[in-house]
Amino acid sequence: MKIKMSWKSLTAAAGVALMLIACNKENTGPTPEEEIIAAEDNQSIIDETEAVFTYNDELFGGLSSLRESAETGTDSAGNPGKRPLKADKCATVSRTESNGIITIVVDYGTAKQCEGRKVGGKMTIQIPVKPPRDASGLFTQNITYENFQRGPRIINGKHTINLALENGRVVTKEDFTETTITTEDGKTIAFSSTKTRKEDAKGTPLNRADDEILVTGSTTATGSDGKTFKSTITKVLITKIACRGTGGIFPVSGTIEIERPDKPKTVVDYGDGTCDRTYTVTSDGKTITKIRK
Repeated sequence: MKIKMSWKSLTAAAGVALMLIACNKENTGPTPEEEIIAAEDNQSIIDETEAVFTYNDELFGGLSSLRESAETGTDSAGNPGKRPLKADKCATVSRTESNGIITIVVDYGTAKQCEGRKVGGKMTIQIPVKPPRDASGLFTQNITYENFQRGPRIINGKHTINLALENGRVVTKEDFTETTITTEDGKTIAFSSTKTRKEDAKGTPLNRADDEILVTGSTTATGSDGKTFKSTITKVLITKIACRGTGGIFPVSGTIEIERPDKPKTVVDYGDGTCDRTYTVTSDGKTITKIRK
C-alpha cells in the first residue's frame, strides 16, 4: 500500500526531524545543574581554604611578621622568645617543642555550638623553632586538619604554607593535598590545590584597612556529584580587607575557568571590585548570576 504525502506534510515532518536532532545535540552539553554544582563546589573550596588560612593568620597575629624565636617578648604562658597565640574561647590551644619543631594544636573536641558558630575537630600546626634568616626568608608551616570545623563545613587533609621574600615583599605559597570538605548537606568534595598569595598595601603600609589580597593558583577536584573538574584562576582574585565587614572573605574581582572532561569551559566572574558576594557563572553561552550566602 502506497502512502501519499502532500508537500506540506513532508515539510512538517522534516521540521520535526530537525527539531529532534537539535534537541539531541543540545542534550550532549552540560545541564544548568552541572554548571552550578561545579562552580559552587569550587566556591566551597575557596571559602574553606580562605577561612582556615585567615584563622591561622589571626592565631599568630599575622603570619607575615611571624618569628617563633624572636629575641624579645613572651608568649601567653610567659615563655620568653615566643609570640603569644590568640585566645580561642571555644578550643584548647597548646604549644609544645621537641627536636627543633614547635607543635601547636587547636582542639575543639566533639562538634558543638560555640559563640554563634558550629566548631569541632582539631588542627595541628608544625613549624621550625628557628626559621632561616637567609636571603630567601623562607618559613614553612605544615598543618593537618582532622574533622576541623569553624562554621558550616568540615575539613580534613594536609596544608603547607611557605612564606618567602620576593623582591623585598612577603609572598605566601600554599598547597592543599589529600584534602576533603564535607558540605552543609553532608556531601564530600575532594581536592588538591596550589595558591600564591600577595598583599598589596596600596602605598599605605601602616594602614591595613585599604590592603588588597591577590591570589593566583589552580585546583583539581572531585565534586560533590562525583564528577571531576579542574579550576584555574585566569585573572587574579582580589579580596579587599575593607570589604570583610560586609562581604566577608570573598573575592570582589577576578575570574576562574573550570574545566570538566568533554564539557565546555565554565567561567566564574567575581565582578568589578564592589563589596558584595555576587558572581556570575557562564558556560556554553549561558550566564547565571549567583549570590553566595
